[in-house]
Amino acid sequence: MTVEESPEEFSELFAEYATRVDLLPLPVGYPLLEALTPIGVVLAMDRCAPPAPTGQADVIFHAVCESFSVRGGDKLYRPLPRGASLLRGRVVKALSDVHYLFDVGVHFVLGSYEPLEAGLPLEIRAAAPLMAFRLEASGS
Repeated sequence: MTVEESPEEFSELFAEYATRVDLLPLPVGYPLLEALTPIGVVLAMDRCAPPAPTGQADVIFHAVCESFSVRGGDKLYRPLPRGASLLRGRVVKALSDVHYLFDVGVHFVLGSYEPLEAGLPLEIRAAAPLMAFRLEASGS
């Protein structure tokens, strides 16, 4: 599933949905980012040019829906084996034909070819990897 033309274009299109996070030093290093968010630490692949900074940054989190089920419950982000992730939250709104704003306590721009209804509580299995777009790095 191709849901972006370039990291720069993606950052421009979805900059208003960025989350202010603290980027932590990570022993593994680039391209993996460790971001301290209001829901805890989120691990994501950095889609911007190296090196990844530490400290505060505005980041757009992006996930691609592998499968989903309608399910309420507490908002959740949980890493799964082999780089996949489990996200539980609510669809806020459609951003395009294949992009949705998904709230799990922080915003994710969710890519899905399946139409998703605003307000719907979902549990998403996100394909590996979750991605992060640092706005400072893209010139936004």
